[in-house]
Amino acid sequence: MTYMPLWYRLARSGLTLLQSVLGLMMVSYTLKMRKGFTLRLVLSFSAGFMLECFLGSRFYIPGSTPQALLSHALIATSVYLCLIGIIWFSYDETLWTVLFYASIGYMAQDIGGSVKTLFRQSSFINSVAQTPVGIVAVDILCYGLIYVLMYHLLRPYVKSREESENNQTKALLSVFVLLLCIGMARMTQDNPDRNQMAVVAEAVLQIIIDVLVIALQFGVMEHAKLSSHMETMRELVHQQRVQYEASKESAQLINEKYHDLKHLIKSFSGTVPQEQLDRLKQSIAAYERPANSGNEVLDVLLAEKIGICQQRNIVLTCNLGMTDFSFVEELDLYSLFQNALTNAINAVSALPEDMERFITLSAQRDGNMLTIHMENPCREDIEFEDGLPKTQDDPDWHGFGMKSMNRIAEKYNGMLTVEQRGRLFLLDILLIAPED
Repeated sequence: MTYMPLWYRLARSGLTLLQSVLGLMMVSYTLKMRKGFTLRLVLSFSAGFMLECFLGSRFYIPGSTPQALLSHALIATSVYLCLIGIIWFSYDETLWTVLFYASIGYMAQDIGGSVKTLFRQSSFINSVAQTPVGIVAVDILCYGLIYVLMYHLLRPYVKSREESENNQTKALLSVFVLLLCIGMARMTQDNPDRNQMAVVAEAVLQIIIDVLVIALQFGVMEHAKLSSHMETMRELVHQQRVQYEASKESAQLINEKYHDLKHLIKSFSGTVPQEQLDRLKQSIAAYERPANSGNEVLDVLLAEKIGICQQRNIVLTCNLGMTDFSFVEELDLYSLFQNALTNAINAVSALPEDMERFITLSAQRDGNMLTIHMENPCREDIEFEDGLPKTQDDPDWHGFGMKSMNRIAEKYNGMLTVEQRGRLFLLDILLIAPED
């Protein structure tokens, strides 16, 4: 027989709210807290706890009559609504995010309650829970076990929280979860006709439903995040294509004007003092290709980056020789060097002036393997995620430049590797040319 002291029975709804709030704490640590968060949380929970204790003591009807089932569902719904109010009052988040986390907290306590039901089928656990101290100890054991497990399992998803959580789809799913958990699970609560097998089966089924719905909710969030990433990646590729076309036109124009100016200066020979000719040659020397990669657009890109490095007192050394890039599409080649050099220049520009500021870039072709190597100094330890460095300086693109480079490497059956060796950042890209 399940022992339940009078104080526990009277405070049952309030305790359910407490358990839901504790479950919420396992996943809500990345939410934006309102000013005076602790006081807000204490005040809102205290008000909700007293309200639930009052509703539970006045309107809860034990048994399985239609009136009893309705009272179970309404009181459980009130717990969910109180939880929503607590989150809204304590956290500075949208309604959709509030509904999402309220459903997670509610289901966490529901899983803990189902686990407690299973544990109490053991004669030993049930005997322990026959005293007020024992029933509290069993609660702490069951709910604590579930909350710690949930914290560790959901931590990777919660830590990578993005604005995709603010999604109406997940909010509507949360409402569906509420109806599912309350409308179905509460139908047989306190039914005296259930045998032990039915109690165990219902508890296991409830755990499975809650776990699957939590997985589904975070799956929807992951799907929304992936969709957002794909949209960002498409926009990035579009911008790079526009930039590539502009660079291609600039390359042709600069090349034409440079050769015209060279011939014009040569025609002045003998009519203009040599000193003036030397100054003219020096003035247009900046437009001569500082790198000879065999790719016109790539040469213009490198010239642009070398100019930026000179302005920022960065020594950029390119050793490309006449590497054969012919099997790589021009846009892909442009994107690789554009992203790699932009990242390196931004990183080195952030270094203090007294640190050595340099970037070395090299490439070579050996058979059907093309390797690109770049290195530059870095000041702080770099945090990696999925083998790629995380960036805090690119809030709009979230490191998509590096992901774009990795995608291009995979397109050519190659790979991209990055590592930090001391205070040196190393980037290596391998591209495989198709067999003839």
